[in-house]
Amino acid sequence: MIYYDKDGIMVRSSIEQDIGRMKNSLRESDIQEVYAAANLTPEQALRFSYESSSMCLTVEKNKEPIAMFGISPATLISNTGSIWLLSTDGIKSIRKSFIKKSRWFINIMLSQFPLLENYVDARNKLSIRWLKWCGAKIQEPRPYGPENRPFSYFSFGGTI
Repeated sequence: MIYYDKDGIMVRSSIEQDIGRMKNSLRESDIQEVYAAANLTPEQALRFSYESSSMCLTVEKNKEPIAMFGISPATLISNTGSIWLLSTDGIKSIRKSFIKKSRWFINIMLSQFPLLENYVDARNKLSIRWLKWCGAKIQEPRPYGPENRPFSYFSFGGTI
Protein backbone atom coordinates (compact mmCIF):
# COMPACT_ATOMS: atom_id res chain seq x y z
CA MET A 1 0.00 0.00 0.00
CA ILE A 2 1.25 3.49 -0.84
CA TYR A 3 0.64 6.14 1.85
CA TYR A 4 2.44 9.06 0.22
CA ASP A 5 3.93 9.69 -3.25
CA LYS A 6 5.16 13.14 -4.24
CA ASP A 7 8.30 14.63 -5.83
CA GLY A 8 10.22 11.33 -5.93
CA ILE A 9 9.45 10.55 -2.27
CA MET A 10 7.25 7.58 -1.50
CA VAL A 11 6.07 6.04 1.76
CA ARG A 12 4.75 2.52 1.27
CA SER A 13 4.25 -0.72 3.13
CA SER A 14 7.62 -2.34 3.78
CA ILE A 15 8.77 -5.53 2.09
CA GLU A 16 11.43 -7.92 3.37
CA GLN A 17 13.88 -6.85 0.63
CA ASP A 18 14.05 -3.39 2.23
CA ILE A 19 16.06 -4.92 5.08
CA GLY A 20 18.78 -6.13 2.73
CA ARG A 21 18.85 -2.83 0.87
CA MET A 22 19.27 -0.78 4.08
CA LYS A 23 21.29 -2.99 6.45
CA ASN A 24 24.70 -1.67 5.37
CA SER A 25 23.81 2.01 5.29
CA LEU A 26 22.05 2.92 8.54
CA ARG A 27 22.96 6.24 10.14
CA GLU A 28 25.79 5.89 12.64
CA SER A 29 23.54 7.21 15.41
CA ASP A 30 20.98 4.47 14.71
CA ILE A 31 23.70 1.80 14.65
CA GLN A 32 24.95 2.98 18.05
CA GLU A 33 21.42 3.19 19.44
CA VAL A 34 20.28 -0.33 18.49
CA TYR A 35 23.53 -1.80 19.77
CA ALA A 36 23.38 0.09 23.08
CA ALA A 37 19.68 -0.76 23.56
CA ALA A 38 19.78 -4.45 22.68
CA ASN A 39 23.18 -5.48 21.26
CA LEU A 40 21.63 -5.78 17.79
CA THR A 41 23.34 -5.36 14.44
CA PRO A 42 21.63 -3.11 11.88
CA GLU A 43 20.28 -6.14 10.02
CA GLN A 44 18.98 -7.72 13.24
CA ALA A 45 17.32 -4.46 14.30
CA LEU A 46 15.66 -3.98 10.91
CA ARG A 47 14.51 -7.60 10.77
CA PHE A 48 13.18 -7.65 14.35
CA SER A 49 11.33 -4.37 13.80
CA TYR A 50 9.90 -5.51 10.47
CA GLU A 51 8.77 -8.90 11.78
CA SER A 52 7.26 -7.64 15.04
CA SER A 53 5.39 -4.66 13.59
CA SER A 54 1.68 -4.45 12.95
CA MET A 55 2.46 -1.49 10.69
CA CYS A 56 5.83 -1.20 8.95
CA LEU A 57 6.51 1.47 6.35
CA THR A 58 9.44 2.30 4.11
CA VAL A 59 10.41 5.78 2.95
CA GLU A 60 11.95 5.85 -0.52
CA LYS A 61 13.62 8.62 -2.44
CA ASN A 62 13.91 7.94 -6.16
CA LYS A 63 13.11 4.26 -5.49
CA GLU A 64 15.92 3.87 -2.91
CA PRO A 65 14.83 2.96 0.65
CA ILE A 66 16.17 5.51 3.12
CA ALA A 67 14.10 4.78 6.24
CA MET A 68 11.83 2.21 7.80
CA PHE A 69 9.44 2.98 10.63
CA GLY A 70 6.46 1.47 12.33
CA ILE A 71 4.74 0.21 15.45
CA SER A 72 4.94 -3.09 17.29
CA PRO A 73 2.27 -4.10 19.80
CA ALA A 74 3.67 -4.02 23.34
CA THR A 75 1.71 -7.23 24.11
CA LEU A 76 -0.98 -9.21 22.33
CA ILE A 77 -3.75 -7.63 24.42
CA SER A 78 -2.28 -4.17 24.99
CA ASN A 79 -3.43 -0.87 23.51
CA THR A 80 0.18 0.32 23.63
CA GLY A 81 2.48 0.30 20.61
CA SER A 82 6.24 0.56 20.44
CA ILE A 83 7.04 3.20 17.82
CA TRP A 84 10.38 3.02 16.00
CA LEU A 85 12.34 4.49 13.08
CA LEU A 86 15.64 3.43 11.51
CA SER A 87 17.15 5.43 8.68
CA THR A 88 20.11 5.96 6.40
CA ASP A 89 21.86 9.29 5.89
CA GLY A 90 19.52 9.71 2.92
CA ILE A 91 16.88 10.94 5.37
CA LYS A 92 18.75 14.27 5.45
CA SER A 93 17.89 14.88 1.81
CA ILE A 94 14.14 14.79 2.53
CA ARG A 95 14.22 16.26 6.03
CA LYS A 96 11.66 19.03 5.42
CA SER A 97 9.09 16.91 3.59
CA PHE A 98 9.52 14.01 6.03
CA ILE A 99 9.13 16.28 9.06
CA LYS A 100 5.98 17.83 7.59
CA LYS A 101 4.34 14.39 7.19
CA SER A 102 5.62 12.91 10.46
CA ARG A 103 2.73 14.11 12.62
CA TRP A 104 0.27 12.73 10.07
CA PHE A 105 1.85 9.26 10.29
CA ILE A 106 1.97 9.43 14.08
CA ASN A 107 -1.75 10.20 14.11
CA ILE A 108 -2.40 7.14 11.93
CA MET A 109 -0.45 5.04 14.43
CA LEU A 110 -2.30 6.60 17.39
CA SER A 111 -5.57 5.49 15.77
CA GLN A 112 -4.33 1.89 16.17
CA PHE A 113 -2.65 2.31 19.55
CA PRO A 114 -3.73 5.18 21.86
CA LEU A 115 -0.30 5.12 23.50
CA LEU A 116 2.93 4.98 21.47
CA GLU A 117 6.18 4.66 23.39
CA ASN A 118 9.84 3.71 23.20
CA TYR A 119 13.29 4.82 24.32
CA VAL A 120 15.75 7.08 22.52
CA ASP A 121 19.50 7.18 23.05
CA ALA A 122 20.40 10.47 24.77
CA ARG A 123 23.33 10.82 22.32
CA ASN A 124 20.90 10.90 19.40
CA LYS A 125 20.23 14.66 19.51
CA LEU A 126 18.71 14.84 16.01
CA SER A 127 16.13 12.16 16.84
CA ILE A 128 15.29 13.84 20.15
CA ARG A 129 14.73 17.16 18.38
CA TRP A 130 12.47 15.47 15.81
CA LEU A 131 10.51 13.65 18.53
CA LYS A 132 9.92 16.92 20.40
CA TRP A 133 8.77 18.63 17.20
CA CYS A 134 6.33 15.77 16.63
CA GLY A 135 4.87 16.30 20.10
CA ALA A 136 6.47 13.48 22.07
CA LYS A 137 6.63 13.68 25.84
CA ILE A 138 10.24 12.90 26.75
CA GLN A 139 11.60 12.00 30.17
CA GLU A 140 15.07 12.69 31.52
CA PRO A 141 17.69 10.09 30.52
CA ARG A 142 18.23 7.01 32.68
CA PRO A 143 20.46 3.94 32.29
CA TYR A 144 18.93 1.52 29.79
CA GLY A 145 19.91 -1.60 27.84
CA PRO A 146 22.83 -3.98 28.32
CA GLU A 147 25.34 -1.11 28.20
CA ASN A 148 23.37 0.99 30.75
CA ARG A 149 23.73 4.03 28.52
CA PRO A 150 21.49 7.06 29.09
CA PHE A 151 18.20 6.68 27.21
CA SER A 152 15.04 8.74 27.50
CA TYR A 153 11.59 7.19 27.60
CA PHE A 154 9.22 8.98 25.22
CA SER A 155 5.55 8.69 24.35
CA PHE A 156 2.76 10.01 22.17
CA GLY A 157 -0.81 10.01 23.45
CA GLY A 158 -1.66 8.70 26.91
CA THR A 159 0.32 10.05 29.86
CA ILE A 160 3.77 9.39 31.31
